[in-house]
Amino acid sequence: MRKKFNISRLALGVLTIICALAVTTTASAKNPKEVKMTIEDNKLVITTPKDANDCPADEERDAGCIKTKRNEKSEIYFHLIGDTKCDLEKGTNWELNAVYLGGYNFESKPADFGFETSDDNYKKVNEDYNIADSTSGLVSTIEKTAKKLAIYNKNQHEYLVWYKVEAICNRTDGQPPHVTTSDPRAKNGGTD
Repeated sequence: MRKKFNISRLALGVLTIICALAVTTTASAKNPKEVKMTIEDNKLVITTPKDANDCPADEERDAGCIKTKRNEKSEIYFHLIGDTKCDLEKGTNWELNAVYLGGYNFESKPADFGFETSDDNYKKVNEDYNIADSTSGLVSTIEKTAKKLAIYNKNQHEYLVWYKVEAICNRTDGQPPHVTTSDPRAKNGGTD
């Protein structure tokens, strides 16, 4: 009887520790940021105010600005809200498709997104965001639906990077989809 009691107690203790670690890891890893977007005149428009997502009022920024504070990790969610009907030729509905990064510490939006893999700056961004394609700057998503994309930021390095959200409108005639994008900045506080 005593042996059964000790095994039950041990199992309960191990389960409690596992649950506590899971809650701690989940709470520290999430720190969610949210960027809301709508489709207006078949263009992707960010509706999240420029002072949301920890963006300070005393810095130049755009609507959709994202700042991840020093030593914080973050999940970044992009939500397409409202009517998503596509009125372009043979269009169906607008859907979120991808997030791209580029312009490491650029003061203004880059002409092209993506990175040279030999560049040390690319290595930092890749460590933080998990780049799926360096040439385009495509970021690996952790969640993807028609109206929601999510990416993860480990925030190990301090820098500013531009991001571009892409929405596509598939066509009923099988031709390539229509594409629209919006591109504000993200700023990491880093840990170094």
